[in-house]
Amino acid sequence: MKKSTLLASLSVFLLLGAGCQTQQTQEQVTSLPSAVEELQTQTVPESEKQEKSETTITSEPTQVGTTLYRGTWFDIEYPQNFTARPTTPTNVYNNISHVSTDEAYFNSPEGTVEFFVYSPLWSGKPETYLTIAPTEEVISEKTEEVKESERPGQFGDRIVRWVTIKAKDGSYYRSFVSIKEQVGTGSDLHYVFGIKYQDNASYEKYREAYVAFKESLQQYAD
Repeated sequence: MKKSTLLASLSVFLLLGAGCQTQQTQEQVTSLPSAVEELQTQTVPESEKQEKSETTITSEPTQVGTTLYRGTWFDIEYPQNFTARPTTPTNVYNNISHVSTDEAYFNSPEGTVEFFVYSPLWSGKPETYLTIAPTEEVISEKTEEVKESERPGQFGDRIVRWVTIKAKDGSYYRSFVSIKEQVGTGSDLHYVFGIKYQDNASYEKYREAYVAFKESLQQYAD
């Protein structure tokens, strides 16, 4: 099995608010979508910002080094002071150890922010991340579909969905972008990035790190 790096050209748009498998013989040529096009509002309402202003952390961006996380079919870099999960089970291929998973979470040291990535070999969906829990409510949602004819050099349609969710008790917000590519070709691809944040100050503190996190994704093909 040969893993060939798919170089991602991930253009940052304005953020309004923000076991190896069995051997395969054919390499699939794909490209990552522009997965940082965060068009949904990712801010806390003014009234709630004021209510929490005295207890929240500073919004100054945190600059730290990064650590490489290896999933089954992807690599991604996350802030080195974050805690990653899962960390098991692991497999070794070509003397390189990776975690046998298509999705992973990364928590900030003070527990106010959590990054998420889902990057399988082909299609599918995260175990629970796209599900709106009974304790949550959607406060912003946008879906954009681009036809194959509008995507020179690409295969199939692309469907991007941006969602921002609020805990009904106000304890957190989370925003995710779900990208489906090559829709209708029989070889669909699906990627998801997400960020869960306690409040606007928490979001702003790790906003730049989140963008870098998404840009660092490298997806592999069989």
